[in-house]
Formats: sequence, structure tokens, C-alpha cells
Amino acid sequence: MEPNPRVPDFLRAVTWVECGVVASAALLLLTMPKRGGQDIWAWITPPLNARYVGVIYLAALVALLVFAVHGRWNPGRLVLWEIFVFTTAIMLVMLAYAGRFEWARVATWVFWPLYVFLPVNSAVFLWRLRDWQPPEPLIHARGALTVLALLLGGYGLALLAIPERATDFWPWPVDAFHARIYAATYLTPAAGAWVLRSGATPEELRTLGITLVTFGVAALIAVPTNATFFVINVAPILAGAALLVSEARGSAPAATTA
Repeated sequence: MEPNPRVPDFLRAVTWVECGVVASAALLLLTMPKRGGQDIWAWITPPLNARYVGVIYLAALVALLVFAVHGRWNPGRLVLWEIFVFTTAIMLVMLAYAGRFEWARVATWVFWPLYVFLPVNSAVFLWRLRDWQPPEPLIHARGALTVLALLLGGYGLALLAIPERATDFWPWPVDAFHARIYAATYLTPAAGAWVLRSGATPEELRTLGITLVTFGVAALIAVPTNATFFVINVAPILAGAALLVSEARGSAPAATTA
């Protein structure tokens, strides 16, 4: 097998479809949060919640585009795990809150088949490609990635378990349904960091880092903030920047040799 094999064509094609859907959702909810959230989206969501969902999709789009454009196991391994965790978390919440969806809307009939199919599809390919390994050299940052995974994962689990308490410091009202939807935002990079604990390629660190920076910056721009909310959005920016610095240092010798 070649050092960095191409992923199956079907998986790459599905990822391109995801890019289109996610880009459309981000554009709709960020540019038309009132009309998009109230009249078009799969469930009725107030403007600030709609904007935050748009931020989530914008950050997800970054990783999806990296995977779709490269089409290889590096950094596709990371993104495939993130797709699995993100879509599984959303699927579980939507099954628990099926009554919140607007079943007369086209968006609902796009959302549901997609979020039933994607967790299964990603799980199938994670199993099929389980013996594929990332190419050398690997950068090892086990301690930092473990801390990142635990912090992000801990808050993601809190959003699932105690949603209203976990968001009571947010600068706008967040109900239990939306808080649990938002849990995927934190569980996904947590899973990515956990996967990379045993060793990450520069491309994988770059992908995770850019995703975290995009999420933090977009959140600070798109929605109002207060001191605590500011901190939890600056934290991903700093963590992402640190990953980008680690990636640059880890790949510098190879670049010099070339």
C-alpha cells in the first residue's frame, strides 16, 4: 500500500456533498439568521441560536474541504473520525427531539436522511480502513492533545447532561435542545485530539488547528459575548494556534531537507 493512499471514491464524493450542504447551511444561518432560522431551517431557532449554528457549520466546513480536496488518508483519518462523532452526536439529539422539527419544510427532509446516513457511512469506512496508518514522520504531543481532548470533551458532555446549567453564563438564552445540539461542537475536536494522541502528521495538526481557530474567531464575530463566553471562545483560538506552531516546527526539518 502506498504511504498515503487515496480514500475510496464513494467516501470522497459523499464528503463533497457534505461540503455543499454545510456551506449552504452556514451561509443561510450567518447571513439571514432571522428568516433562515424562523422560516427555512429544519427547526425554529431564534436569530442568535441560528447564528451560532452557522458558526458551527462554518468550522465544520473547513475540515470537510480539507478532506475533500486532499482525498487521502492523511489528513482524512482525522476528519473521518470527526465526521463520525459530529453526525452521531447530532443524530442522537435529533432522535430525542423529533418533535422540535418542522416536518412541512424541505430542510427537515434534507437534514434527517443526511444525519441518519452519515454516522453509518463514516462508521463503515472507519471499520474498512482500520488497518491504514498515517505516514511518517509523526509529531508527538500526547500530553497537550490529552488535555485538549479532556477539556473540550468535558464541556461537550456537560452540554449533553446538564444543558441549561452548562449554558447559563452564555450571553443569550439557550434551551436544552439547542445546548445539546451545540455539544457536537466540542465533542468533535475532542475526539480529533484524542485520535491524534498516539502521533499526528503535520497535516492533521494543521487541519485541527485551523478548524479550532475558525470556530473561535467566527463565534466572537457572529454572536454577542460576555467575559466568560469570551474566554471559552478565545481558548480554541489559542489551542488551534498552538497546534499550528507545533505543526510548523514538526514539518520544518522536512521542508529544509527538500
